[in-house]
Amino acid sequence: TALNAKRCHAVGDYCVTKWALLGCVQRARVSCCFNSMLGRIIQEQGRPQLQKFAPDGGWGPPTAPNCVGFKPEEFQMLDFSKMDLSEFTNTISTTVSMQVQQKMNDSVNKFFNNTQ
Repeated sequence: TALNAKRCHAVGDYCVTKWALLGCVQRARVSCCFNSMLGRIIQEQGRPQLQKFAPDGGWGPPTAPNCVGFKPEEFQMLDFSKMDLSEFTNTISTTVSMQVQQKMNDSVNKFFNNTQ
């Protein structure tokens, strides 16, 4: 899912159904989801840089979230040197490392299977 893929920014939650004596019996969690983890990271760290979304990122309330993406001219105004992309780069490093390890294991197993 998008949540598991870390593509979503949690906006918050709100009461959907309220019963007189019990109070809130159903809550909804609201997130803004993007095409990729990198897209979410750029949104989270870029929004506070732009007047339109400043100072808190302008995500809006859970009942009316503001999940709009950047216009091309807004994207050009972002200062990527002020963004921490380590969450994304760490994911790439882990994935590549696992793929290299798997290929090495496959090659070693193939070698030993061929020598027997």
